[in-house]
Parts: sequence; structure tokens; C-alpha cells
Amino acid sequence: MDSVEAAGNARTSTVGAQEHAWARVLWDFHTAPATDDGQGAPKGDIVLALGSHDVRVAHHAARLWRRGATPLVVFSGDRGRRTGGGDGHRRWARSEAEVFAEASGLPPEAVLLEDRATNTGQNFSCARRLCEERGIGVRTAVATAKPYMARRALASAAVHWPGVTWAFNAFSGGYEGYTDDEHRPEELIAFLVGDLQRLAVYAERGWSAPVEVPPQVREAYAALVDAGFTAHLVPSAPTLPW
Repeated sequence: MDSVEAAGNARTSTVGAQEHAWARVLWDFHTAPATDDGQGAPKGDIVLALGSHDVRVAHHAARLWRRGATPLVVFSGDRGRRTGGGDGHRRWARSEAEVFAEASGLPPEAVLLEDRATNTGQNFSCARRLCEERGIGVRTAVATAKPYMARRALASAAVHWPGVTWAFNAFSGGYEGYTDDEHRPEELIAFLVGDLQRLAVYAERGWSAPVEVPPQVREAYAALVDAGFTAHLVPSAPTLPW
């Protein structure tokens, strides 16, 4: 989820073997901080599920709760660009938090809804405020979102909800398993590219903590930008921000 508008009309790109290879470099970098998605998933005071168009996040948050990872799941999100009707997509009638809560199938006592956030930073700051208002103490927590958001989520948490020991855990499947009829490879690669740019741009703007990006990851990013996977870039920021 992100309220920043996409950049222009990027040209259509054909995903070939080389593009997939570059994309896997970005995927591996983005997902590296995630904990193993198994029965040894981390425990915490809450699971914070970051809203988006991908309801698999809600399903995974429910799995974490059922494994006993935490006693409470906070679903956070109003509507972002896509769920708000941008880029030609249908606007969701309800907030991401509400849709996720319903999709999770969790009992009401296990769920807290935060339905004001419209970007990743607000997912953390608004959820923090809500937990404080409810008297919910949070020392350790598990964030869950789309798998490739691991680095950006943790970098946002460091700024918007410091003082908490955060882990990131997401649904499994890897790069090859992420795409299906609803989640296309072209779109996934554009998200991987856009999220890498955001790591640099948002840190520069003070919206997230700095993240060091290795040269080989920057090179794969630049190649994918040149190949046309630019639909998720921040239009007001440098395309090559390093």
C-alpha cells in the first residue's frame, strides 16, 4: 500500500529470463530480513498486518495467530493507490483493514482495526497510537505484509514505532510462487523496483531508516528500470537515487 502516485505511463515490458534473473536479485534483497515461515515463527505482543490489495497477507496473519505467535492481530489500512481506485483498479468499498479482518476469519476478540493509514509509515504510526489509546503494551511485535516489503517495513518501523523489537514474517512461496492469475509477473517486478527506490527516497525524506543497498542490487534495479518496469516508481524522486 502506498499513497504516492505511480510515475507516468511506463512502456509495456516483456518478462524474459534475464528480467526474471534481475528481479530475483531484488526479491532476495527485499525479503532477506524475513524470518523463516514455519512453525518456529516469531512471537510478540501483536501481529501488525499491513494493508494492501493482497489478501494473502490477511490469511497469513491468521495463520500466525493460530500458531500462537501473538494474542492480537492489528489490521492496518484505509485505502492506498490501488485499493482506492487508482491505476484503473476498482475502488474497494471498505477499508483494507476491514477487508483483511473479514478475510482472516479470526474471532472479533483477536482483532483490532486501524482504518486510517494510507501508507506504510502510517501503518506503524497509526497502529502505535491506537494501541497506546487502548492500553496495549507492545515490546515485541511481528509485522506481516507482502514478502518483498520486509526491508521497507522494518525500516519504517524503526522511525514510526521505535522502542519495539520487530520481526517480519510473510506468506511463503518465494519469487516463483508469488505470481498467479491475479498477481502478474510484470506487476511484481514493478513493485520490486519501486520498493527499492523507496528505500533510498524515504530515508532521505526521514520517513524510514537508511538501508544499505549493495552494488549488485543497484545494478539489477537499473537494468529493470531501463527495461521499462517503472510503473511503481515515485514520480517526484530520482529514478536512480544512489
